[in-house]
Amino acid sequence: MKALSICFGLLFYSWFSICQFIQTSSIDELKSAYSGTIMWDEDNCILTFVSSGQINFPKRDHFKDIYWKVPSIVRKIIIGKEVTVVGHFHVSHTITIEGEDRKSSKVYGTPISGLLRLHNLDAGGGTVPYSAFFGSGDFEFHIRNLTSINPIGFHFTGKNGCIIHLDSVDAIDNRGGHHNHSDGISAANGSTVKNCFFSSGDDIIKVYNDIYVENTTIELIQNAVPIQFGWGNYGSGATGTFKNLKVYGNFGRRNTGNAVIDARKGYYDKNLIFDGLTIDAPNSYLFNFWNESANGKQGGGHANITAKNVNIKAMGFIKRSNMEADIEICEQHFDQNTNQTEFQCD
Repeated sequence: MKALSICFGLLFYSWFSICQFIQTSSIDELKSAYSGTIMWDEDNCILTFVSSGQINFPKRDHFKDIYWKVPSIVRKIIIGKEVTVVGHFHVSHTITIEGEDRKSSKVYGTPISGLLRLHNLDAGGGTVPYSAFFGSGDFEFHIRNLTSINPIGFHFTGKNGCIIHLDSVDAIDNRGGHHNHSDGISAANGSTVKNCFFSSGDDIIKVYNDIYVENTTIELIQNAVPIQFGWGNYGSGATGTFKNLKVYGNFGRRNTGNAVIDARKGYYDKNLIFDGLTIDAPNSYLFNFWNESANGKQGGGHANITAKNVNIKAMGFIKRSNMEADIEICEQHFDQNTNQTEFQCD
């Protein structure tokens, strides 16, 4: 009874923090909307997806029928082994979503390549609420031990102070195409990525705020950018700290030179710190400091990048440069005009 009271208290507490994009749907409403089986543990506030199915809330347009805005009575969501949930999750309170088995506990979006672009729904930030896991508010969102496949929009997004912690997660886009918007993670200061794998066709690690990444692998597939500085005048001063990052593959985003690190638009300062960096990208430049003008302001800024314990093989050093950069690899400073493409040090 005490646990139940806590659950209802939490529900009341977050009544006024409902996500702006959709309304909260109760557990009973989810049961009606989900074609598989769910189990609700009222005493511990845990909801489990027991069998595979699709979330389908009727009378919602623009493909928002698969969103579940989770009520704050739910403190943990478990996706069972060999279970695929076709649906996306919106949250506005501290919560954990985890799988029983990393490879077979899956959250799925759509098989259609460029779905939002096809319906003109991706303009002006319209992609954001289509994230497979979307959090909005000042709280921590834990996601672990599962696979996210082919989201309608981004994989993992935290807005308005939402800190996301990923651990032992695979994020996959296997549809092909250039306009899937299947970005990896964008979240608030203090977000972390540990023991993860990304093979997805957009910006993977967005250094828009301070983020820590450890023991993670990124595959360069079509249109992928492993590390993105920004698409506008925001996030100046953000630091990406990486320990044991591996990047490999033969593809990427062609107009960046398949760059591993890209700065697309805006004026900002960014910092990257690598301790343990392996890059095997024979068709890629390491950097592309594009920095086009944004909102009437000339693009540019300053990048501070240091890397130790590296094994790097790439096609080129810098594709283009429109910002200042201090680049130190293996305790040696490199000018932006260097022709060196291989680096190794312990």
